[in-house]
Amino acid sequence: MMKKVCVIGGGISGLCVAYWLKKKGVDVLLVERNAVCGGNIQTERDGDYLIEWGPNSTLVSNHLFELIAELGLLEAVAPANRSAKKRYILKDGKLRPLPLKIAQIIWTDVFSTKAKLSILREPFVKSKSTENESVAEFFRRRLGAEVADYAVDPFVSGIFAGNPEKLRVESAFPSVFQMEKDYGSILKASALGKKEKPSRFVPKGISRTVSFENGMQTLTDKLAENLLDELKTGKEVLEIGKWKTDNGKWKIKTDDEKINARSFDAVVIATPSFVAANLIENLDGELSEKLKEIYHPPLAVIVSAYGRENVKKDLDGFGFLIPKVERRTILGSLWSSVIFENRAPKDTHLLTTYIGGARNAELFDKTDAELFEIAREELGDILRVQGEPIFQRIRRWEKAIPQYNLGYEKIENGIKQFERNNQGIFFCSNFYRGISVGDCVKNSCETANEIEKFLGE
Repeated sequence: MMKKVCVIGGGISGLCVAYWLKKKGVDVLLVERNAVCGGNIQTERDGDYLIEWGPNSTLVSNHLFELIAELGLLEAVAPANRSAKKRYILKDGKLRPLPLKIAQIIWTDVFSTKAKLSILREPFVKSKSTENESVAEFFRRRLGAEVADYAVDPFVSGIFAGNPEKLRVESAFPSVFQMEKDYGSILKASALGKKEKPSRFVPKGISRTVSFENGMQTLTDKLAENLLDELKTGKEVLEIGKWKTDNGKWKIKTDDEKINARSFDAVVIATPSFVAANLIENLDGELSEKLKEIYHPPLAVIVSAYGRENVKKDLDGFGFLIPKVERRTILGSLWSSVIFENRAPKDTHLLTTYIGGARNAELFDKTDAELFEIAREELGDILRVQGEPIFQRIRRWEKAIPQYNLGYEKIENGIKQFERNNQGIFFCSNFYRGISVGDCVKNSCETANEIEKFLGE
C-alpha cells in the first residue's frame, strides 16, 4: 500500500518536500491556509514594474539548480548583472564599496589601518568560540570591533533584519562557526577549505546571485503547478494528533471533514514557528512555548521608482546597507533595476528600501505616508535623489524573519527530541536549520530523504 504523508504549509520548504516525496512515489497531501502557495516569496507585476516583496534573489547552489532543471526552469533563470557586483555600506555618511577579496582589503577606505591589520592577523587568533557566542562577539574576537561594526552588523541586518549582539553564531551562521572549528581561522578555511563541485546543471561562469525573468515567485508557482492534485489551499490545520487511528497513524484537524477523515504515516510541519507552536501544543507544551517565543522583527518594504535624471549617484552595484553606528532610520536599499533586467522602464531606477527590523522595530508603527517620507529623505541624502518618486508601494511584514538568538540551541534540541518522541512528525521550515531560500531547498531535500528512510523502516 502506498505510504501517505501530509505536508502542512505551502511556502518554499513545504512545496519542495511535497515535490520530492511525490517523485519518490509517496501519496502526498499539502495543506496551505492561504489561497496561494509561496509563503514569503511574493512577486508582483504592477504595470512596467516587477516588485519582490520577499527574497529578491537567491545564491547559486547544487540543490537549487538540480531542482530548477527538474522543473524545466533553466531558461527562465536571470543571473544578476555583472554591473551589480559591488556591495556598498554607508560610513561617515558616504557610500563605500566593501572589499570582496582579501587583496582588496589593502586598498579599501572602509577600514582603518588598524582594522586591516586585525583582518590580516585573523589566521593567528588562537581563541575558540564559546558554546553560546553571539555573531558580534565572534567577529569582534576574530576580526576586531571595526569590522564587526561596519561589515558584520549591516550584513546581519541585510539577511536577518536582526541584531548581531543577540544572534547565536552557531545557529545563524553554522558554516562560519565550523570554519573556525575545523581550520582555526575563517580566512584559512576560505583559502584551503573544500569547495563543493558544481552540479552539471549550474551554468559555467554564472553569477553567484540569481533570480528568474519574472521574479522569484516563478519557482514556487512552478512547484505548486506540479502538485495540483496533491494541493489543498484555503484550509487551515489546527492540530496534529492520533485520534481514532489504526496502527498509530497521524491525523490532522481542519475545517474540512474529508481531510479530517484521512490518516497519514508521516506529517511535515513547514509553517512559521508561531503556527507550528499551536499545531503541537497538545503533543509537547514545553516546545510549543519555546516556538512561540521566537522573535520575528517587523519589517516594512518600500519600493519606489525615480527618473534616472533625478538620481545623481551612479548606481553601479547591488545596493547598500547601513551599519547601526551610522544612526540612520533605514536598514538599506537594493537597486532592483540595476541587479536584474526588466524590473522597471529603462529611464527609471527601481529601489527597494527596508525600514524596521530588530534595530528600529518602533518605526513599523508609523503610517504609510510617514514611512514613504523616511525612505524619500534617506535616499535623497545618500543617493542624492531629487524630487518625488514617480511610483511607490509599501508592504508590511508584521513578523518578518525568525531570529536565531542566544539560547537557540534549546529550540534546536527541543525539535530533535520532539521528533524522537513523536515518530513520523518532521520539522522543515525557515526557523530550523537556515532562513535563506537555498537553505530551505537543501533542508527540504534532506527532509524528504529522511522521510523516505522512515517510511521504509
